[in-house]
Amino acid sequence: MADTQADNSQELLIAERYLISLDRKQPDLGGCATYGAQDTTATGTSYLGLAPFAPSARLSEIMFFRHESVIPIHTHEYAQGALWLLCPHPPGPSLAEFLGLWTESQLIDGVIRPLASLLQHLEAAKLTCRSIRPDNLFVGQGLHKVVLGPLGVSAPAEKQPVLFEPLSSAVCRPSARGEGTIDDDIFSLGVIILALAIGKLPLEGLSDADILKRRFEVGTPAAYMDGHSVPVGLRSVLTAMLSDDPVSRPSPRDLVTIAPSKVFTVRPVVPARVPLMIGGNAVYTPQALAWYAGRHPAEFSGLLQRKVISNWLHRELEFSVMASLIEQASASFLPAAGNKAVDPATMVITHAISVLDPGAPMFWGGLWFWPEALPQMLAQATVQPVIPDDERMVRNILSFMSGNPDAFMWAHLPQRQGQQITTLSVAARRMGGKGGELVRRFPYDMNSFLPCLSKKCLNERISLPEGLLQWLNRHVGVEDLPDDILGRSGFLDDQMRSFLEANCARQGIIPLSQSQKAGLPPWLADLTLLAAVQRKFDRTPLSFLAQRALPLLEMELRQWRSKTSRARRRVRLGKAAEDGNLGTFLATVNDPTGLRLDQRQAQDAEAEISNLMRVLDEAPERKAAADREARNSGEFFSLLTGIAVAMASIWLEFCR
Repeated sequence: MADTQADNSQELLIAERYLISLDRKQPDLGGCATYGAQDTTATGTSYLGLAPFAPSARLSEIMFFRHESVIPIHTHEYAQGALWLLCPHPPGPSLAEFLGLWTESQLIDGVIRPLASLLQHLEAAKLTCRSIRPDNLFVGQGLHKVVLGPLGVSAPAEKQPVLFEPLSSAVCRPSARGEGTIDDDIFSLGVIILALAIGKLPLEGLSDADILKRRFEVGTPAAYMDGHSVPVGLRSVLTAMLSDDPVSRPSPRDLVTIAPSKVFTVRPVVPARVPLMIGGNAVYTPQALAWYAGRHPAEFSGLLQRKVISNWLHRELEFSVMASLIEQASASFLPAAGNKAVDPATMVITHAISVLDPGAPMFWGGLWFWPEALPQMLAQATVQPVIPDDERMVRNILSFMSGNPDAFMWAHLPQRQGQQITTLSVAARRMGGKGGELVRRFPYDMNSFLPCLSKKCLNERISLPEGLLQWLNRHVGVEDLPDDILGRSGFLDDQMRSFLEANCARQGIIPLSQSQKAGLPPWLADLTLLAAVQRKFDRTPLSFLAQRALPLLEMELRQWRSKTSRARRRVRLGKAAEDGNLGTFLATVNDPTGLRLDQRQAQDAEAEISNLMRVLDEAPERKAAADREARNSGEFFSLLTGIAVAMASIWLEFCR
């Protein structure tokens, strides 16, 4: 797509039509940086230009989704390789600005039914929403009907407050929540309805950790609704929507047809008669115990080994099957079991948690996460680590899980987790790489909208390979890329290589294998990759990049023995650098046929020199016999002179 932006300009014209005013910053929409925009072909038509950094991997499907209760994505365009989304303005202020106090009928007609209809259509399209929260819901002036912000413009649930997430994702860091399910969206909708019914957010003022602790202590419905004057007609539906058991939550269909004071049935949670103490906390349910196991893994492991947990489950909750499975989990991964691939204690806790709460995310390596979210977690840890050494930790988890899926496939692994682990494993086999190279590619392979995560160009949000080519062409000067770094590390860093290789693989281009790269200088391997990208994605000349590589490739001409060939190729190389076609540029030097011919000619020349030397060695013996004749004719002297000239010519051509 054509796009223009003059140096230091505060206006960006994309697709030769939409003018984005970078100096007209608007409040973020959908978690994205947002700017004022207009359609230059339609006078007075105003839009918002969204600059997503890491949108949903399914944005290509989501952007065509339409529903009256969601702000649509009008169009998408690229400018200098960066994705821009254009959408209409919201109808009014967000609920974050003013919640208000809504009546039961206003909530049913203006919130429950419209958003339930939206979720029903998303479910039919096999999509999720994962963005129902106050700052992403808008209300028109004088109306009592909400409209949701554009879908998919940020990673699923990444902008969701803990308060609006079910426990199955609230325990995870924002980047670890994954796509989730429609049941998760039902929960978020329930929190919004409750907040509008009571005029404020529940548990206001508590930290995320305290919110979670309170929810695990008494259950989310009680934690959120106790102490508030909830309309009687909504109490039943809110209890169901806020249930910590997704099976108890109503479906979108149930809510679309909801009538005032409709009664919903929720399976009660029976607490233990006597609590189990862990980390100084009294625990009454297996679900709460699973969460505390992640907070106090060493103590939990000790309780497992002493069979305190299995006895508690059997005696106090009468969960004999769960108690038996917990004992099996403990035994399966003890050191005696011979599992050398991973720390047994880590797998004990992971397995036990999945038995205690099959709906919980995976806990491993000190982190709660859904396996499908690992690529997004790695992207986030690369850009903005949550804890020290975050990137290495996530990288190791992703590497082990994708390469050793069988280590997690125990008999009672929840189906959802198993499917996600299998998907990661299949993706790893498809990519075909190994080690750090494979893991770095994961985020790009799993999300084609993810920008290049190199720190050098991160702020440019470049998500098209041709955009990175043009950026590199503008940043290959000595001030950006010193000679010593270029010679040692090449034109690209690891993130740039992974980004380009993933885009090549998506188009059926097989990048250089690790063994092929091993035989090349880094700068030459990079040029080879860049040439493939240019040939497939963008024929725009890369003259500055080629000019920077020219001295390096000229040195490679030393492998040609013929001085004439070197001179001719040097001229061709300079011309190719000016033209900026990297394929032609490299082919000038990478010419196996021409090189073999040159080497054969050099070998022939060496053989000829040897023959001439032999003739010269025989000259003294011939001299006496031919002396009288040579004095008369001078022929022998002429012969020696000719031999010397021939040897000099051959030496100058092939031996200098």
